[in-house]
Amino acid sequence: MITPENIQSTISDLQKTYIDFMLEHLSQWRHWAELSNSMEAGEAVPIEDIPEFFHTEYEWARIVLEMEDQGGFNWNDPRLGKLFAAAAQTPFYKLWGETITEISLRLAHLAGVKTFLETGAGRANLTTVMLEKMTMQKTFLPLFITDTHETVLENIDKLQADYPDIQQETALWDITNPPPEILLHKVTPPVLMYERATLTYANYRTIENIARIADIVVLGDYFNYTGELFGYDRIFGKIGLQPLMFKDIKQILDVHFPNQYIVDQQVTDAVHIPNISLIIAWK
Repeated sequence: MITPENIQSTISDLQKTYIDFMLEHLSQWRHWAELSNSMEAGEAVPIEDIPEFFHTEYEWARIVLEMEDQGGFNWNDPRLGKLFAAAAQTPFYKLWGETITEISLRLAHLAGVKTFLETGAGRANLTTVMLEKMTMQKTFLPLFITDTHETVLENIDKLQADYPDIQQETALWDITNPPPEILLHKVTPPVLMYERATLTYANYRTIENIARIADIVVLGDYFNYTGELFGYDRIFGKIGLQPLMFKDIKQILDVHFPNQYIVDQQVTDAVHIPNISLIIAWK
């Protein structure tokens, strides 16, 4: 049985490392937020004025605004591929992935999980981290990997040769729709679903669809906890990335995953940054 108390004792070292990192690097978040207001207003903001931790967000905002001036946003612009690749190598993104996957593995042992499910696999960075950890820890549970694009799943299929001891299956699933029946029939409960920055590209009601297949979720996403919005929120909104408001998410979680544990609550409490980034929830 999972409880907030045994979750805390199980992940306390991971939680401390994650929170310490965030507290060290997020102290200047409001400076970046206010400069993003200036960018939205059309003012020139050099990258030298931006705290280093937020350089990736700055580059995203800058390119979105440039594309808007050039006629509209284009997901096929080669600059975006470079940005995605650079973001995946940042210290935070790496720590985020390490923390999400390690928490998932520890919860699997705690709760007797039978199946892992990853949604929105993208470039398979998080998938690879999980496969490496499962191999090192000899946790050979089935891993189902989903995405909306078939080419992504074809790339992930290549990982099977590198990790032959782990049963890997891929499936096409747009999480804004219910899970496909074939996937529902293949997984063995209890199922733990984990993700990183996937709901951001969908919407918060996808949790209803995820609840049809998962018993435990580890949600790595930006959830606006305070309701405060800034220029970067509105800039990213131009390309369909709407803020995920925690008050909305919680209403749905309370129905489908009524037990919740916010891993980085202490960060928001300490520096008052609007977003939390890591939630564990279970039925």
